[in-house]
Amino acid sequence: MADAEWERFKAEIERLYILENKTLPQVMNAMESMYGFERSKQQYQRRLKKWGLKKYELRAADWKAIGRRVEKRKREDGKESEVFFDGIQHPPEKVRKVSYKQAFVSIRDQFLGGPSPYTPEGVVVCTPASPGMRLEWDASLPWLRFSKLLQTAQGQDNVSFSLAASPRSAEVSSHKENLDLMQILGSIVPWHKLSQPPNIKSSSRIATALSILMPEDFEGQHHTLSERLCDINQTGMDRLHLELFLLSNNLASQVSSELSYATMNSNDKRIMQMFKRTGWTSLKRLQILLSTPEPTSGAIAEQIFASALRLVDLDTVETMLRAGMDPNNPIETVRHGALTPLQFSASIAWEGINLMDLLLSHDVDVNLSYNGYSALHYAIRSENEEAMRALLSHGAVVSPTCLRDAAIYDISIEIFRDFVDACEDDIELTGWEDILAEAVKSRNVAMINILLAKGANVNFLVDVRFDDHWETTTVLGLGVTSKKVEIIEPLLRACVNVNPDVDELDDLDELHELSLVSPLALAVETGCFKITQLLLEANLDVGAADCSGKLTLLERAVKKTNVDLCGALIAHGAKVDRPWDCEGQSSSALLIALEMNSLEIVNLLINCGARLNDVYSRAPGTVLGAAIEKGDRALLRMLQRAGASVLPPKLRRIGNMETAIYLQQSGILQGILQICGRTILTAAILAKDNELVQYLLDDDININILATAADIDHSEPEQTPLGAAIQTGNSFVAEAILQRDARVTDSDLSHAVAASISDDNGTQLLERLLTGFVGKAPTAVGNTILNGRRDLLQLILKAGVDPTGAPQLFEDVWNLDEFDLDTPESVLEIAAEQGDRSMLQILLQSAQWDPRSTGRALAIAVFFDQVDLAEDLLNFGPDVNQEITLYYPDEEDEYGEVVKARVLEVLTPLQAAVKNQQVAMVRKLAEQADINYLGKGDRRRTALQHAVDIGNMELVNMLLAHGADINGAPARYGGATALQIAAIRGYLGIARRLIDLGADVNAAPAKFTGRTALEAAAEHGRIDMLQMLLNGGASITGDGKRQYQRALDFAERNGHNAAAKLLTFFKHRAQSSSP
Repeated sequence: MADAEWERFKAEIERLYILENKTLPQVMNAMESMYGFERSKQQYQRRLKKWGLKKYELRAADWKAIGRRVEKRKREDGKESEVFFDGIQHPPEKVRKVSYKQAFVSIRDQFLGGPSPYTPEGVVVCTPASPGMRLEWDASLPWLRFSKLLQTAQGQDNVSFSLAASPRSAEVSSHKENLDLMQILGSIVPWHKLSQPPNIKSSSRIATALSILMPEDFEGQHHTLSERLCDINQTGMDRLHLELFLLSNNLASQVSSELSYATMNSNDKRIMQMFKRTGWTSLKRLQILLSTPEPTSGAIAEQIFASALRLVDLDTVETMLRAGMDPNNPIETVRHGALTPLQFSASIAWEGINLMDLLLSHDVDVNLSYNGYSALHYAIRSENEEAMRALLSHGAVVSPTCLRDAAIYDISIEIFRDFVDACEDDIELTGWEDILAEAVKSRNVAMINILLAKGANVNFLVDVRFDDHWETTTVLGLGVTSKKVEIIEPLLRACVNVNPDVDELDDLDELHELSLVSPLALAVETGCFKITQLLLEANLDVGAADCSGKLTLLERAVKKTNVDLCGALIAHGAKVDRPWDCEGQSSSALLIALEMNSLEIVNLLINCGARLNDVYSRAPGTVLGAAIEKGDRALLRMLQRAGASVLPPKLRRIGNMETAIYLQQSGILQGILQICGRTILTAAILAKDNELVQYLLDDDININILATAADIDHSEPEQTPLGAAIQTGNSFVAEAILQRDARVTDSDLSHAVAASISDDNGTQLLERLLTGFVGKAPTAVGNTILNGRRDLLQLILKAGVDPTGAPQLFEDVWNLDEFDLDTPESVLEIAAEQGDRSMLQILLQSAQWDPRSTGRALAIAVFFDQVDLAEDLLNFGPDVNQEITLYYPDEEDEYGEVVKARVLEVLTPLQAAVKNQQVAMVRKLAEQADINYLGKGDRRRTALQHAVDIGNMELVNMLLAHGADINGAPARYGGATALQIAAIRGYLGIARRLIDLGADVNAAPAKFTGRTALEAAAEHGRIDMLQMLLNGGASITGDGKRQYQRALDFAERNGHNAAAKLLTFFKHRAQSSSP
């Protein structure tokens, strides 16, 4: 409790003690008088120490060092400087005075270029951020018009738009609120994108962000505002001014993919606290706000309403509704996207229905939906029957979709009957079957019986997961997957034809031509004997079921090791063997039984005439092979006596020593070893079966035959006996293999590298393997790099090993912490990712590298911000247009639902440099690379489009100066032009600059999920962007009619009615002015 009290006031104490430089007694008095917070001096001192808060005190020598550092930056590099103490900017005027006083530098030091002055601990000296653009703004922009109203109101003390409500409100400087606002601003234009260290509150940085986002009333307004925002004595007026702009353009609450319930909730609370403190939530002021024709006023009202709804602030919601707010205005939500207020109230009905009752008491459209789901749908999902009945009493329509939802969620059978009765007329068009399928999935017998009584067809086709694929079955088959006899019995009774003719099922073609899976196959797959028996007694077609999926019925039953199930299937005519296929047979019931070690089933199958000498496409290849791998001599004898004689062509191991002796005595061991010896010996070594290993080696086997025998199918390089011996630390076996002149492979060398590292016992083994080794060994080289062993790398290269080629260190992808990369094509990529410059330089000098290899390594070095390594690679002739692919995992929300499916990103070195804002590297690459290269694939961006996406005008200007196409086409799926990206992001300043330079405001969108600039601005509620585009020639009539209609739909369905009204106004004006 004590800690909670202290933490509650931490920000205020920090403001008073650090920012306002008050003494500790002054802080104590202020906290007691303002908040009644009374603590002893010793308690304060302990807490300040715990928080790490201390007065920043600089010695005269420190000030001198800072002044000389600032002066040197100005003199030698022509750079201006900002100075920060513990992340807080020192006033620029004071910095100028300090640098002037300490500016004297002797002629000798200037000539010789003395060392840079030291920087005191906690002090940062850096270059001010610069937006790199001068813009002229149209005074007709909504924000500029609205800000004039604010200025006029303040000057006249007009109650309508006065920003101050009381002395304790906006005029009170709040350190915490200011930090919150800077955090919001930083999330829109992230600070690391503005070429300064993070977590520093810089006026130039804020000015740069403002120039990217906001229009100006006069030149220099952003700099003035940013300096006031950084001033510890700044007023709440400036903060509220910025907050209102961000709100009106939907920038404060919409931080792209980073939006979460926690961030939205925090932002809503901050907004509501601000407006309540300033008095803007009073009925009179809300009436004025809603009656003002300015689009900005309407947009702000929409944001207040949305925040009040999401916070379930009933008082504010009611006041706004009384003031004239549209109760149907959609709001943004994290989990469901844009919802109408009634939909939202239903989606949280599990918390209660007070909000719903309030909305229903006003003129709300109970059936309004922009996403195809009604408020009733969300009430059903909330499983609140009181909410469902409230909606029904106000005329909510029970659609087939709602009835389907009711079958999914936990609702009473009484209200389900009510839904069925209310929906009966509409259901005639769609039928009851889809709802029956959901009731079966929910295993709700009562619902199933109601729907069957209505005549629902049990042979209706549905999707089912079967053999790791989506296939098609009937509702009866779906019921089988429940493993519930009480579900199967009513379905069977209602099923007129248990063996429907596939050709008569008209809807099968609509399911992407998926094959029909028999309910009997599903029953066997579940392993449920009782249900299988019911279906067999109902005379389901065993022959058709045998053809369902990858396995026969008997093979499925054998996998369950259920003897009774196998017997019942055989008794009803199930196939013991598949029809013979000399090319592609991969398994059989007998082979599976052997692998499952089920002797009873093996005996049953043999007695039923199962074929014993089939050769299978997968290892071990024959039934004899399966017995040998099991190491079961009794099983071997049983098979041989029954007639099994074909040797296994793909044997992976011999089960044990006794089996090997039995095979030797039977005269077949030598034949097996000639075919599969290498793999068998390797498996024995890895299993540490030393007795079997010695037996195999003592048999005078030619090790070279082992090394060159036919391989079993492998997608990866096969492990060798030598590598296995090294891996298991069996030096005796390794020596025995080497004595037989075994060929050393790259994989063997890699294991030797690992052994040298883990055992820390020197490099004798590695040196011995290197003796006489000729060829490529990228895997071994890659292993040295991953483990940071430059000494081993040099040892390998000194032996003449070729490091080129693809290292086999990863399987499908190169798995990193936050994403995956393509498997590396060369060890240069590994060195680049590891950031080991010395190893990279050694590698570059050790071989002739092709431009593709150096180009891919360059892309990786740039992506990982390894600038020095990238510089090295540029000296070796890389193909600067090479690409790397990154695979990002699914992103889940707080509820565990996937909100962003796995995506991939493809980048060239230039695109990666732009994305990471490596200005110097971009400058170099822009001179060599294809600057307009887009590439194939989804969501691709040109370098210019990336620069706009990150809000970096310096890079935008640089790329344009190097010939970047300002109207470069978007990627086919999810792409966007530079201007369209600026419109999506809300980067008004960048958009203004692009338009001034000739960007096409009517450029076509991406073919899939694309938006024109106008559509993007409308969809995201960017009021000022919308007006600027319309002023700039965005077409809304003639050829632009479709664009207008889409933009209007996007605005309305996302709750941006102010944007919709602006579009409508321009459309009417354009129509009235046309001849």
